[in-house]
Amino acid sequence: MKKSDSEVQMLGAVIPEFGEIKVVEVDDPQVRSATDVVVKVAAAGVCRTDLDTIDGALASVYGAPQFPYIPGHETVGWVEAVGSSVTTVAPGDAVLLHPFVTCGRCDGCRAGRDMYCTDSRFPGVDAKTWGGFAEYVVTGERAVIPLQDGADLLELAGYADAGLTAYHAIKRLLPSVEPNGTIVAIGVGGVGHFGVQLLRRMSSCTVISLDTDPARAALAEELGAHQSFSGSLESMAAEVAGATGGGADAVIDFAGIGPGPVSLLDFVRKGGAISLVGASDPVSIDIVRALVQEVTIVGNLVGTYTELKELVSFQKSGLRSLHTRYALSDVEAAIDDLRNGRVVGRAVLVP
Repeated sequence: MKKSDSEVQMLGAVIPEFGEIKVVEVDDPQVRSATDVVVKVAAAGVCRTDLDTIDGALASVYGAPQFPYIPGHETVGWVEAVGSSVTTVAPGDAVLLHPFVTCGRCDGCRAGRDMYCTDSRFPGVDAKTWGGFAEYVVTGERAVIPLQDGADLLELAGYADAGLTAYHAIKRLLPSVEPNGTIVAIGVGGVGHFGVQLLRRMSSCTVISLDTDPARAALAEELGAHQSFSGSLESMAAEVAGATGGGADAVIDFAGIGPGPVSLLDFVRKGGAISLVGASDPVSIDIVRALVQEVTIVGNLVGTYTELKELVSFQKSGLRSLHTRYALSDVEAAIDDLRNGRVVGRAVLVP
């Protein structure tokens, strides 16, 4: 229901200081520019980037926010209000939000590469713009993707970043791999469970999935992986070497395995490719060894608006967005479950 003009408060999960999050009443977002779109949130996915935002791990990139700050960058909902120049959506429309709000004028935008916008906002992450862990969020017209009537909004929340990031990374990786190649996918979490499915839909390659958790490794095979291994990184590297005759053609790391005795180079053959998606820890790669193996290393941020539209069309093919529903008031439980590996797919907050 649309709020009356006299109601200017909403519930939001705010970071009052680094390391904490709680649900309080805050000011509603308002239309302030001609291209603004205010969205009533139906669901918001909880990502490891949100954990980093809460913990202050992204302050070196974005600076410290002015507290309180609302995280959340995977958002789906219904249009509540629009600016005077908005023509593509109207109040009541169901929409999925691209994570970035972009200017449309810079070289990155004109090339269709939204994530390269030089004047972008990243709601819920950039330390300036409030995100989707709330009853309402404001975005820009360029970020909204209209959805069909009857769309499952909870199912689509994870598409906005987890699915989009996996899709973008795989599109960038596939030109480096022969059609009959082998790709190792590390991690079957929020992003990785999309990745396994998309690798099967987008390529003819053999897909080997790895996860330290046996249950998640088994899930990968349910989602389409040809083979999966679990255990320590050392044991999984040995399994991959045995299954591929020395190394895969490519490895895509959805988990961010971090420094240690095993590196991503241990999973690929000479001339192979490494795709970095998960980034919770520093990546440790022996550069001399990478040069000798002539390995291609690709970093990934998030996909474009057009790629998100493409991804939504995969829902018709049965692309699953595994999720666990939490009330917005239970945000602390959702965060705790994610931190401790108890979430399969995505935790999704519902106001």
